[in-house]
Amino acid sequence: MENELQEPQRGRSRKKAEAAVAEKTPKSAKAIKRRRFIIMAVLEVFVLLAIFAYAYLLKQYSKIQRPVFEVKNVENTELTTDDIAKMKGYWNIAAFGVDSRDSSVGRGNNADVIMIVSINRENGEIRIASVFRDSYLSLANGNYNKINQAYAVGGPELAVKALNQNLDLNITDYVTFNWKAVATGINILGGVDIDLTQPEFKYINSYITETVKGTKIGSVQLTHAGMNHLDGIQAVAYARLRYMDNDYTRTERQRRVLELCVQKAKQADPATLSNLAGNLLSMVATSLTWDDGMSLATNVKKYSIVETIGFPMDRREINMGFKGACVIPNTLEKNVKDLHTFLFGGEEYTVSNQVQEIDNHIASDIARYRGRSEERKYKAKMREYNEGEETTAARKRNSNTEEETRRSRSETEGGNSASSKSTREESESGSTRESSAEATDSRGNVITGPGARSSSAARESSSAAESGAVRESSRAAGESSAARETTAAETSAQVTTREATAAAAPSETNGPAVNEE
Repeated sequence: MENELQEPQRGRSRKKAEAAVAEKTPKSAKAIKRRRFIIMAVLEVFVLLAIFAYAYLLKQYSKIQRPVFEVKNVENTELTTDDIAKMKGYWNIAAFGVDSRDSSVGRGNNADVIMIVSINRENGEIRIASVFRDSYLSLANGNYNKINQAYAVGGPELAVKALNQNLDLNITDYVTFNWKAVATGINILGGVDIDLTQPEFKYINSYITETVKGTKIGSVQLTHAGMNHLDGIQAVAYARLRYMDNDYTRTERQRRVLELCVQKAKQADPATLSNLAGNLLSMVATSLTWDDGMSLATNVKKYSIVETIGFPMDRREINMGFKGACVIPNTLEKNVKDLHTFLFGGEEYTVSNQVQEIDNHIASDIARYRGRSEERKYKAKMREYNEGEETTAARKRNSNTEEETRRSRSETEGGNSASSKSTREESESGSTRESSAEATDSRGNVITGPGARSSSAARESSSAAESGAVRESSRAAGESSAARETTAAETSAQVTTREATAAAAPSETNGPAVNEE
């Protein structure tokens, strides 16, 4: 009876369960459709945002200022194929900072900042060389003056050409910015932390006031030395400081600010980088293309500044008349060699004839503005450097000669040793054959046969071969000693010849030398 009552209940429960499943199935399908719709809507929003962002960047990209710049006009045709090959794998960009009170970044503005940024494409390492703006060099137009005037006279094209000619480089890309662009960029990145010295703090507030007036970007005065978080205007003011020290230290501050900006950019999110590009593109002039910009943006986390220097490294200051106090390289040839070693490493660089001609012209201009005594000092420095190079080359040749002599002696001794060993083995073999050839008579006396005579001859041959090896080794040692003496004599003769030539040269004060017969 109970079973009959339970059976209808189980049937009703089964029907309820089936009805519940039937109700859930359409709800689940509806949820899936709703989820798909939401995902599609979100994707469409992202696509639209990407399209608008791309269009915005393209619009800003079109605002980049493009002064006249033809690559064929700046390429360095004096470089050899080997020179170009050594620079392969490096992306060299000239960076100019102009002190313009408006948004102009073309000719007519002196370049306060001149940097050579060398990027190793393989590992992302960046080396930066700041060229001091008062460096006395060729302007690549037949004139010699402070290098920052090249930009004012001929814009980025003449400035890059001048760098290539003076420094034996082949730069074909540049970026020019003004202080407003730098301040804006640092503000977008969130500022930088810098430890101010007391002398720097003494002057920085006046620079802040001037920079605010020139850029129309607001800021505040600093209240203390030591560690400070600087906004864009304050960081620009810091990079422009020079009254408490000199232009050399100022370029160090500029490179420090640039390093901090690169570190900030590496940590920034895509939205910040997009904002940075969108705001700065209209404030700069550059030869870089859209693809170049995208390459820099996508690889920003790979880049790191590993080393920075100021050029010229070896220098002095001379007042060049109406051209003012100039930084003179001591000498240009030496500094260019050091620069190439810094940027590209590898073997010691040999400068072009073009650099040597510029070096000689600098010496002549020194004589013109400062007198023959200063010219003689500069040329003495050139001779001293060249003689040092010759001495280094002579030592290298001597070292190579000694190495070859040692190698030859080692090979000779090795050959003689092998020959002696072979002779001894043959002698021992002959002795064995001798003992096997010996016999005794009826009284027990040894009867010597042909084998014994062969053994005796072999021993004599072995002794003669060893004596010959000793004589050969002595002769090789004598030749090595003679070679070293000959090389030393040649070097001494070269030095004597240079001294005699210097003694016979005409003197500026004592008149021409007398030619004695």
